[in-house]
Amino acid sequence: MPALVWAVLPLQMSFTGLAAGLAVSAATHAFFDRRWPIRWLLEHIDAKGFAELKAAGMNGMYLTDQALHQTALLVSALLITLV
Repeated sequence: MPALVWAVLPLQMSFTGLAAGLAVSAATHAFFDRRWPIRWLLEHIDAKGFAELKAAGMNGMYLTDQALHQTALLVSALLITLV
């Protein structure tokens, strides 16, 4: 996929930036998927009730996990295009 983006879009990408972005993506995804870091974070920002939320189609742990993954992907994309 990065090769297709590189070929189609006029982005300046370097091998170093690509390696850094992919490393950040892999490391943060592996860390967040352990689930305990998300629970720890929610408990330490006084959002324990949100961590326990499991009603009306909502799950606080899942929503936080997805938000953190999206943030990690943004950081990875920025590294890929700016480094």
